[in-house]
Amino acid sequence: MIYYRVAFRIAQPQPVQVGTTEQVLTNEPAWKWRSTILTSPHALNTLLKAYHAIPQENIRIFFASSEDGMDDMLKRLNQGQVSASLTAEQFLAQKKINTQVVRWMECELSTAADHDQPYIFAFPTTIQEQQSWFELARRVHTGELEP
Repeated sequence: MIYYRVAFRIAQPQPVQVGTTEQVLTNEPAWKWRSTILTSPHALNTLLKAYHAIPQENIRIFFASSEDGMDDMLKRLNQGQVSASLTAEQFLAQKKINTQVVRWMECELSTAADHDQPYIFAFPTTIQEQQSWFELARRVHTGELEP
């Protein structure tokens, strides 16, 4: 199951000239939630129809395989990082979100494990493993296998 949630881009505060310096009066995030969590594309499409007067680039649809990470995705987007979300225009052009793509995106964005660590080779510890490696090496050197 895919969960959806809609956020709107809010107007960013404009710098105000105070004396000789520019200051921003508030530091609001650029995106805020406008819906609860939705569980069907039909409900999402109905909601988007209700917001037809709002420019589509100001509406963003977030999607996830669980409800847990939605707030984190909004926070990521507000910090200028990648999130599992599309503009309303992108979503309406696709009409469907692939479940496998959602899970892949969540895995890539996850901070649970560091996937960027280099692989460290460890020599085989048993005779059977050593024999298998030697056999593979022999087959590569004779041209029987390509690395």
